[in-house]
Amino acid sequence: MNGTYKENRMNSQRPAARRQTVNMRNVYVASFFAAAALLLVLSMFLFFNVSEIKIEGVTLYEQDQILGVGGVSTGQNLVRTNTDIVEKRLKDTLVYLDDVKVTKKFPSTLVITCTEAEKAADIEYKNSYYVLSASGKILETKNPAPTGDIPVVKGFELKSLSQGDKLASEDSFKADILKELLNELHDLKFKNIDSIDLTTRSDIKLMYDGRLEIKLGSSVDMEYKLTYLKAVIDKSITDDYEGTLIYNGADSGISAIPKSQDESSKPDDTSSAKPDDSSSSAVSADTNIDDGSTWDGDNSWSGDDSQGYSDDTNAWDGNDDADNAGTDQWTNENGNTDWGYDNGGDQGYTDNGYADNGYVDDQTNTDW
Repeated sequence: MNGTYKENRMNSQRPAARRQTVNMRNVYVASFFAAAALLLVLSMFLFFNVSEIKIEGVTLYEQDQILGVGGVSTGQNLVRTNTDIVEKRLKDTLVYLDDVKVTKKFPSTLVITCTEAEKAADIEYKNSYYVLSASGKILETKNPAPTGDIPVVKGFELKSLSQGDKLASEDSFKADILKELLNELHDLKFKNIDSIDLTTRSDIKLMYDGRLEIKLGSSVDMEYKLTYLKAVIDKSITDDYEGTLIYNGADSGISAIPKSQDESSKPDDTSSAKPDDSSSSAVSADTNIDDGSTWDGDNSWSGDDSQGYSDDTNAWDGNDDADNAGTDQWTNENGNTDWGYDNGGDQGYTDNGYADNGYVDDQTNTDW
């Protein structure tokens, strides 16, 4: 019976011991959270205050501008600083900052890392020029002249015209095409592009180094086309070559048309121009043959035999030579018919003898 009593007494004491253990555990947990809360409060008000602010990647703005716009300063609490808000303020207000990253370095340093905007192109619109950044943001508006050293974009209808706005066009496809094109040119280090013509989306044209017109066609396979064209220009096109490069497709390659061939395929106004009657009818002193030797208007010369012109030996036969027992020499250098003449002796006659089809001594002949 005594054994039973002892066992019952021990069993009655065990729940109290368990309750005591649980209560102590709760005390420890509560103490931990209280200490953490106290530490947080102290860190937000007493500890981890900013003693140093580092600004990196900025050359276009002063440090005071960055701090003022960002709303940060030494002495403020590092824990309570909202980095997202600082980044947004800087990017929205300072247009020449393309990207901003704000980081905390405990115990007391704030780092502001900036990426400055890079001028990528001038958009020609309504007789003004809008500077576009590489990220597609408008940096400057209504400039009277291009910036220089960056491409001039033609045939692009700007929809948003305010500084700091993102690139937008009346034709949304053109905005996407332009951003892709500029990015590819940048990544490929494809320099010396003077202009980009987006007037027709299916017929994109570039001007390279003032001497090569590049016809890309559409924007399909842009990266491949530009890579291919750059390789051709770098390896196969000489520095003095002028003309047109046409991308024909992956299978057909690229056509290179020299400038001279381009021009020869166009109508030449000078070649079809008619003689100026007023100039040909005016007789100049240079048309004087000598000593009364004149054209008689009937395919022959008459005059002083001592000059090598006689009716029976120096007659024009109506063909491409002259019966003068000498060397036949004919020139056509000024677009009209200037007949040079050599009679086999010292009396050679050149352009000065027969200029502009006019012959003196009161007679002219322009019917050539």
